[in-house]
Amino acid sequence: MKKDGGKKMRIANLKKAVWGLMAFASTLVCVMDCYPLIPAVYGVYCLSSGHTIIFYIGLIIGMGYFISIPSICKYLFIIAVIYFGERLFVRKSSKNGCLTTAVVAACATAVMNLSVTFLGKPYTDEIVLSVAESLVVFSMAFVLCRACEYLRALEHNENPVIAGLLPDREEAFATAVSGLSGIISTANVMAVKCTADKIPDESEKIQLEVTGRLCACCEGCSVCWTSGTSISDSIKMLADAVRKRMKTEEIVQNRYVDGCPHYTRMVEAATEAFARIELNEAWYRRLTENRRVIATQLDAMAELMDSWCRAEKCIDKKRRLRLTRVYVYTKEAGIQVENAHIYENARQQVCIKADVCTKIDGGIEISKYVQAVSRAMGVKLRQAHGTVSIISDERTSIVLYEENQFYALSGVATKKKTGSQANGDSCSMFQLDDGMYHVCVSDGMGSGKQAQAESTLVVDLLEKLLEAGFSRESALKLMNSAMVISAGEESYSTVDFATIDMYTGELELAKTGAAPSFIKSGKQVSVIENESLPAGVDVWQESKHSKNTLQSGDFLVMVTDGVLEYLHVKDRQGKLMDIIAGVKSDNAGVMAQEILDRVLLDTGGYAMDDMTVVAIGIWEK
Repeated sequence: MKKDGGKKMRIANLKKAVWGLMAFASTLVCVMDCYPLIPAVYGVYCLSSGHTIIFYIGLIIGMGYFISIPSICKYLFIIAVIYFGERLFVRKSSKNGCLTTAVVAACATAVMNLSVTFLGKPYTDEIVLSVAESLVVFSMAFVLCRACEYLRALEHNENPVIAGLLPDREEAFATAVSGLSGIISTANVMAVKCTADKIPDESEKIQLEVTGRLCACCEGCSVCWTSGTSISDSIKMLADAVRKRMKTEEIVQNRYVDGCPHYTRMVEAATEAFARIELNEAWYRRLTENRRVIATQLDAMAELMDSWCRAEKCIDKKRRLRLTRVYVYTKEAGIQVENAHIYENARQQVCIKADVCTKIDGGIEISKYVQAVSRAMGVKLRQAHGTVSIISDERTSIVLYEENQFYALSGVATKKKTGSQANGDSCSMFQLDDGMYHVCVSDGMGSGKQAQAESTLVVDLLEKLLEAGFSRESALKLMNSAMVISAGEESYSTVDFATIDMYTGELELAKTGAAPSFIKSGKQVSVIENESLPAGVDVWQESKHSKNTLQSGDFLVMVTDGVLEYLHVKDRQGKLMDIIAGVKSDNAGVMAQEILDRVLLDTGGYAMDDMTVVAIGIWEK
């Protein structure tokens, strides 16, 4: 800390010395008895935030040695005009722009020169010389001011960059969590294998239970087990009958163990043992399933941590000039920027994060900041969702992302099952800051409020997981594991999940027990179908994925099974494809409603199941 403080002090002293040398040097440049560098350098000096007495010392020494007294009076007046002009036009508006500073310095020089010229007998040469000096002052002030702005911006770039929270530790933590998941999965597999190798089957368990409880305490045990008949095989036959769930009366009548005086008690003991074995195995299966759920969730957490480490990399050094321009252009717009950094994701799209504020009364619209940064970066940008609309004097963090190539419009048409209280289907459409447009359609088991609650839970959970930063695959796995745990009874939901990349138009569909989807491109309609179990059936089940690329004007149509299953034709998919192809509207809402209306026309207006149609169209911006 002491070394850093000493370094900063040395840099500050060096800056003061440089300003003093610049002031002294400005008095050495004389062109036709004019000193254009004096107003130019002073204008830039007034614009700088760190003032020092050394500048004035250097200026006074230089003027005293090299400039005549009339010229000293002239340039002192120009300096005074620049000083007050800076505070009136630049500082008051908080727009410390190079152009404004150059104009103030040039105008001050022109006013002084022309006033002196017109007080006497004006000559054309003197007027031309006055105008020429003003133009030179303007040019030099603008160039020097812009150079100083770039140098100050480069100082900002020297600040250390923290790309995430301790990325090395995050990566190590992700590796550790992933390893823990592997240990749990391996232990689970080994436990199942050991159980299968060491534990006898159900019939043998029942046989051991019966002989231990009854035969060992029976006085005739030695007679039965030493007789010619195989008592062991007889008890095993009894155990097999119990395991096959035969009625107790039937087992008693069959007399599998002939001659045993305690046969009825033996049947009761075998039945009790089988019930206890079933209960233990049910709990063991539940324990195994919970281990799988934990392993799945740990995998998802590890993947999330790993994605945080690798999702974005800071490219400040690579884009140093553009970052410098960001500081310069935003300052010209009256916006103060601190801690600006440029990041690039795995798809090579850039974003810029910065802390911004302004001293202008009433604030500045966020659009002006976006325009300034876009101009500096040379690429069109957009603000993140939830960004403030007005930049005020309170410093706030703002993130800008590279603008999408496409935008999406969606429409939904639904109809609940005839006679049902609620529609068991749910859907959600949302776009995240990374440019991914997500569509989730879920069909709860059955219909009514219970089905609606289940499908809504699935949709909401997926949306929250994605907003939290989980990848699509991890979100689907976590949602499925949550459904496995929460499903006390047979209660499952289908999941139809689509992701559209708004930069490239790439579509990825993940289906978990969902109905086919359709892509409408002009008059052509193609189908996408994948067969899989609904969510909540098995913790290790995988969603079926498929990839396509959408062009501008293409539509994705997603439906629940109630739309397809009750069409009165043999080829239901072909019928629905014809219906979709026959829709002429480019309005997503109109398209979804027209598809549903034509399906209901085929079913006579009667809905045998909940029906939902979602249409999403994309267009180039």
